[in-house]
Amino acid sequence: MKNKSKTPRQPISRVLKNNIRILVKVAKTTPDYFIASILEGVVWGFLNSASAVFTVMLFDSLDRGDPFSKLSSIIGAMAAFYVVMYALEGWYWECYNPILKEKLTIRLHRELFDKTQTLDISCYDDPEFYNDFVWAMDEAGSRANEVLADLGKIVNRVVAGTTLFTLMFTIDTWISVALLIVSCVSVVINQVANKLDFEREKEWKPLGRVRSYINRVFHLQDYAKEIRISHVSDLMLDQMDKNTENMVKTSVKFGKKYFVLFGICYTFLANLVYFGVLFYMFSKLLHGDILIGGFAVSINMVWQVRWMLEDLVERLTKFRKHSLFLEKYYGFLAYKPKLKSGEKSVPEFESLEIKNVSFTYDFSDNPVYEYHSADHKVKKSESENVDALKNVSMTLKKGEKIAIVGYNGAGKTTLIKLLMRLYDPTGGQILMNGIDIREFEIDAYRNKIGSVFQDYKIFAATIAENVMNGKYDEQNDELTVKNALDGAGFTEKLSTLEGGINTTLTREFDDKGTNLSGGESQKVAIARVFAKPFELIIMDEPSSALDPMAEYELNQAISEYAADKTVIFISHRLSTTKSADRIYMFDTGRLIEHGSHDELMGMGGRYAEMFELQAKKYTVT
Repeated sequence: MKNKSKTPRQPISRVLKNNIRILVKVAKTTPDYFIASILEGVVWGFLNSASAVFTVMLFDSLDRGDPFSKLSSIIGAMAAFYVVMYALEGWYWECYNPILKEKLTIRLHRELFDKTQTLDISCYDDPEFYNDFVWAMDEAGSRANEVLADLGKIVNRVVAGTTLFTLMFTIDTWISVALLIVSCVSVVINQVANKLDFEREKEWKPLGRVRSYINRVFHLQDYAKEIRISHVSDLMLDQMDKNTENMVKTSVKFGKKYFVLFGICYTFLANLVYFGVLFYMFSKLLHGDILIGGFAVSINMVWQVRWMLEDLVERLTKFRKHSLFLEKYYGFLAYKPKLKSGEKSVPEFESLEIKNVSFTYDFSDNPVYEYHSADHKVKKSESENVDALKNVSMTLKKGEKIAIVGYNGAGKTTLIKLLMRLYDPTGGQILMNGIDIREFEIDAYRNKIGSVFQDYKIFAATIAENVMNGKYDEQNDELTVKNALDGAGFTEKLSTLEGGINTTLTREFDDKGTNLSGGESQKVAIARVFAKPFELIIMDEPSSALDPMAEYELNQAISEYAADKTVIFISHRLSTTKSADRIYMFDTGRLIEHGSHDELMGMGGRYAEMFELQAKKYTVT
């Protein structure tokens, strides 16, 4: 295992740069929010200092023996000021600020969502990167809001603190000096606390992911049946207990440090200064150097000034903490995909050649962890790799129907990921029309390929939007969607839905939504490849959730729809492969047999063995 990295030390210049950068982004993204936060800081600064100012004015007036009318005017002005200012503050915080905060959060998350689409699929295989990814998603909006809020509070404390400190300085110089000393010590204490916060968060995030996963297992419908018919809940609860135990240890570990830092060091210093000031001012009162009114005002102001200065210092030191978190956010945004797009336009599909292709999942930079994929489920340690494909060569021509078969772990799904340029080969080439696919513009190349993955997803959207895999234009797309659903064998089910193709799928956000069966959902997923003019179609276990009759009907529909198209089938059900032009048999990452169904059966090899084994299940004895 790699050693845990220590909290990074950042120079002041870097802290300033990171925080200014996010503030500039906020100012560009939501300028109204930025300006409102500064103005709110100024207004609240006057509110925080107004009480002391009015109190000094009132006691000075009493000491001078001013008439009641003068005292009344001061009290009236004070009342009017507070009514107006608190009304404005209430409106801002309850009505306006939540809207601005939400606007900022949405816009920053939109940027992250756009960035997510550019990530290499391999990023999800790297636990360290994935942790940072989750961190960035969790922190982006809240951290930007915190930085802006702290900037507003700093403006607030500067305005209020300047006013109060000036008043305090006119009353007694030594008290002002004492308060400055406390503030300086607060800087040191808060810097230590910010480092502790960052270290605690680093240890807490992975634990939080485990808790989040266990929560999903128990509240999502996807897991409901398995939980009720198995003992997996015991496993999950054991994991939760272990995770909770680790959380408790983390809390205790950092709780002790916080207690020493704040409960002992800071509390002792703060109370020493306060009671020292109280004793000093009381001695001045006894010697007649100050009146009772002045004494009362001074003690109250000591509390206010001390709080203002300490809070100002705390806000300033928090920017170092913000900077540590923002590094993760900027690092995520700065990620450069390893899969580079080419510049060539993509021609009409004629052929696809896989030439001596190999692929290795590289774990050399990752700590020990258990890796899961459709092809592999193995525990690998540092510097170990998984060879998923080894020197595979095959050719696919326009209009051909190709079947790729093999047991789990054979490398079938990995090959499909390479064909779609979700990964690049670690050896060999994939050529389209004789040109390496890495030379093509990557999005345009992928748009040529329609696919139905084994682990397809149904989105919380309408049937039409699911079929179009995006936005649905009722005027132009209605017939397309209905024809695609008909081709996938979904028409009968569609006729039972009151909303037709506008029916919302899942009840994630709509209580009136529809939850489809596994087979029905798979038909919607299959309809996606019928809805657009793809030149190459990839079917990864397209009939896995269908009964034999529905499977037969689907195969007929695919044959009719894709008569002039190129299709790659991946299937465990070899009845699907019989009509393929060529069948490729994979085993442990190698291509071991290929030919037509009759040719492979005549060879008596692994394909024939696999086919006969499946055929026995349907043979009546």
